[in-house]
Amino acid sequence: MKRRRSAPPKKLKGLQKLGIILFLLIAIIYATVFLGHRLFFKPPYSAKPTIPIIENTQFKLGAAAKKQPQNTKEYLTILAKQVKLYNQNLEQFWPDNPLKNYELLAQDISNKKASLISTKGQIKSLSKKEFKSYDVSSLPFDGQWAFFDSKDRKGAYVSIMPQNIDNFYYFQKYEHLGTYDQFLSYNHELFHKVTQERWAETSFTDNNREERLEDKATRRQKMLLQQQLKLAISEENHREKHIKNALATYQDYRESSPKDYKEALLYDRLEGTAYYYELLSSLFASYPEQVTTHEEALNALKLLMADDNPAYRMTGLISEGYSTNAFAGILLDLLALEKEQDPNQWKMIIEKQGDTTPLLLLEKEFSNEKLPIPSELPSEKDYEDWVEENRALSPNATTTENIFTMLYHFLY
Repeated sequence: MKRRRSAPPKKLKGLQKLGIILFLLIAIIYATVFLGHRLFFKPPYSAKPTIPIIENTQFKLGAAAKKQPQNTKEYLTILAKQVKLYNQNLEQFWPDNPLKNYELLAQDISNKKASLISTKGQIKSLSKKEFKSYDVSSLPFDGQWAFFDSKDRKGAYVSIMPQNIDNFYYFQKYEHLGTYDQFLSYNHELFHKVTQERWAETSFTDNNREERLEDKATRRQKMLLQQQLKLAISEENHREKHIKNALATYQDYRESSPKDYKEALLYDRLEGTAYYYELLSSLFASYPEQVTTHEEALNALKLLMADDNPAYRMTGLISEGYSTNAFAGILLDLLALEKEQDPNQWKMIIEKQGDTTPLLLLEKEFSNEKLPIPSELPSEKDYEDWVEENRALSPNATTTENIFTMLYHFLY
């Protein structure tokens, strides 16, 4: 007689069922995330530039003017060149520039491979153990930034998302760089972390980073201010007139929106100067055949600011601090050169005087001048169209698309 096999214990059967259920759930989750990210909730993508070359007889600027990398290896070569050129020209960006010998640690978040780029543009692939020694947090998101100071090395960490390297929607609005934009997390953020740390203390206060977008009348005032400052940069023959118009708008803004004005001052000071530094240094790093001197960089900025370029429009209390005060910094440079004065003078004042901004220094330059009556504000429709033209250059992913992108890179 054949011996009958005893039935598996009920507990074992239950565990088997639970295991099967868990396996199926995990498979469903992986499949849902994969199909959702790849097919149904793909973020906006363009393999071709939608902004034409910005050019004149002296310059050809923007992403459309450059041959773009197609993968991480090609991008690292370009990034290394940008780092090298940037470090070769440090003294042209800020007086007594403290950002010497800061390297760049770049990591491809799709495969976790990391590379260290020296200030001379040399690329060194790092092992997992070597990367871990830098003690930086690595998350599956594009645009991650961290400061590192490890043993005898210091610098910035940035994350690279390969599918954004050739996605023009992602980076084309940064026309002063013209490539995938992780270099901007190097020059801009290190300026905050290192250079601004030596500055005099300020009494300006933080407003918890509220953009105050609901205050449309005030945002329209700052729209007009940006337009007038850009005209002052780009139209040399009418510069003084445009500056006075801008200062009239600024004074009207201060009187009509005192709370907004007060809460913007910290961002005007910190973000405005960092954005000025970003604009100037990026041109040297990315356009070495066209920009080798401070004067050439200013001429390139005149071209980029012409015709109220949609790429250089910002709205919101904090965001406007970037643009209005970077533009004011550019104008302070231009005015100093016109008067045969040192364009670094205003930068040294910013460092030593905690309660000032580039825009306040520009206002001081014209303190003895009579200003015109403030110009009429743009209409609400003009404002909405103005903002939309900027957004169209870099369409935002929806919340659902962002969630699926995050989950995809976390799981795969």
